[in-house]
Amino acid sequence: MINILVDECYAFDYLSILEVKKNVDQTKNFKQWKECFDYLKNQIPSIFDQAISSPEYNDLYKSNLRTFDAVAKARSGGNITAKEVDDCNMERYNSKMAFQAKFFPNAIIREIKL
Repeated sequence: MINILVDECYAFDYLSILEVKKNVDQTKNFKQWKECFDYLKNQIPSIFDQAISSPEYNDLYKSNLRTFDAVAKARSGGNITAKEVDDCNMERYNSKMAFQAKFFPNAIIREIKL
């Protein structure tokens, strides 16, 4: 396993994606989510609980769930446009930025959406 340098909102976004997958199929995805959860909590124990229980994290989770559902719908030939999938992805990005602004306002953001 390797570690990579990511900004805080990317790390919590990844955690929320794992949470979506865990909630879809706990048997397959719980371990990955729990490892990530514990790893992040150990790095920032002073703010982790507040961040994970915040409305901003909840919005991030919900936007990832909508994106997950939109992609699944597109994969299965469902009635969804590329624009609708893109809108979900932009909502996800905006949720990440709101989370970052609230909890890590001075951190360098590595992902820029064009």
